[in-house]
Amino acid sequence: MIMKRISMALCLFAAACGGGADDEPAPAPIAYKDMTLQQRVTFMNDVVLPQMRETFVAFDAKYETMTCQTCHGNGANDGTYAMPSPQVPPLPTEEEFPEYVKDPENAKWAQFMMDDVWPQMADLLQVPMYDHMTNPNGFSCSNCHTIAASSP
Repeated sequence: MIMKRISMALCLFAAACGGGADDEPAPAPIAYKDMTLQQRVTFMNDVVLPQMRETFVAFDAKYETMTCQTCHGNGANDGTYAMPSPQVPPLPTEEEFPEYVKDPENAKWAQFMMDDVWPQMADLLQVPMYDHMTNPNGFSCSNCHTIAASSP
């Protein structure tokens, strides 16, 4: 019985200490912009896709089957992963946006994108968000969506 307690204590001690003699610090995370294509694919599959799927499913359960094609369209099939993707619904111009969000469905989606998707993706990619005054080149809707031509 004493040996069992000593053995259990040693196991708990080893677990509390990390269990290994390797005290090297974990490598610093690589910024998305500095990743190779293969690192980006791995990051997208292991981090971005699961987290964004969870976010989208919370908004609409139909996104349970979200895949790379959901956002990257044909670019996921041909390996280019180019964004913005023409398969993602285009958005109206900034001038036409107020009219666009008068539709309740569009307004619901716009709110979800602005509140949840946009900041989460900017955070995952480690890039600053767009701000027309302070960061006009930041991450914005047009990183994923094409912008439709103005109506005549």
